Amino acid sequence: MKKLIYSGLGLFLTLLVFTSCTKEYTDLMTADVKTGGILTPTKSFPYKLGGTKNFDVTLNIPKGPGIVSVEVYRKYTGKAEVMDQTIQVGSANATEDKAIKVTYSYAKLSAGLSMPADETVLKIGDAWTLRYVSVMEDGRKVDVSLKSTITVANKYAGYYQCVGTFQHPTAGTRAVNEKKFLTPINANSCWGNAGDLGSAGYFVRLTVDPANNKVTCAKWDNIEMINTPGEDNYFDPATGAFHLSYFYVGGSGNRVMREVWTPVP
Repeated sequence: MKKLIYSGLGLFLTLLVFTSCTKEYTDLMTADVKTGGILTPTKSFPYKLGGTKNFDVTLNIPKGPGIVSVEVYRKYTGKAEVMDQTIQVGSANATEDKAIKVTYSYAKLSAGLSMPADETVLKIGDAWTLRYVSVMEDGRKVDVSLKSTITVANKYAGYYQCVGTFQHPTAGTRAVNEKKFLTPINANSCWGNAGDLGSAGYFVRLTVDPANNKVTCAKWDNIEMINTPGEDNYFDPATGAFHLSYFYVGGSGNRVMREVWTPVP
């Protein structure tokens, strides 16, 4: 019986010591934790080649421990990171929320990265990444987990409502009215569904001449598409619409598509 009592007492003391040590350890781990440096930047932005001149990246800094400045670091796909700039905050966020806008252009994005002078040769899908470090009043530097991504895009890509006709040499003419998507290939080219035959695997490549906005229709994937002779194919920069007339050759003659592609949200 005594052995049982002693064993129970020993177990109680062991648990008491373990609990005390755990509490002490936890206190030591949290006693000197410092907070601050939080900010939320613009998450992403599509840089449309030939269509973006200047744009803003916004840094939203909530009220909290004063941030003296924010260091910005920039890199591009396949290139080493460079120092972009230091933005002065002056602890303005210590008394209220603060929003700071930073304006970028291609010249600013490409500075120090040995990038081409002609932005239109950039590869669709490549991107700049902006990384942020908050400098606090006590001298600490806090890495911000959120980054900004500026992705190279094509200014023609997106959804369009396509209205027009499909003219078959023997079956006659039928109406076309459907929503289509133009997928970017490079700065001036996209591909999308031809007529109303997208589900059948018929696609068209559209290439815009930036000098005069004329459009050349060509093969994308497996069917050769050709501009209809004597009819205009052009992009209207005022409306963002494509005016197209093109055809492909079938066993019984040409299949001609005449369409207006109007951009939709």
